[in-house]
Amino acid sequence: MNQIILKEIKPSLLSKLTYLATLHSRTLEQEITAILEQIIDNKVIITPENKGWQKGFFEEVIGAWKDEPLIREAQPEEQDRDFLL
Repeated sequence: MNQIILKEIKPSLLSKLTYLATLHSRTLEQEITAILEQIIDNKVIITPENKGWQKGFFEEVIGAWKDEPLIREAQPEEQDRDFLL
């Protein structure tokens, strides 16, 4: 299993997490996992795939330009227009 190391956790937060773990008859790891699962399960995570794009579309198509760099030509100055015409 993967490990997550929290180096700079506030003592007050650790104390609260330990209390909750004891209250729910869980280990500290189980309590933190349960809290994270609850948060993640209630979030909608938008990915290109669940928006209808093929897996890898942006990496293969958008990032696939291998020719000379595209250069935009100089644009003409803005024209004054009469919007009443």
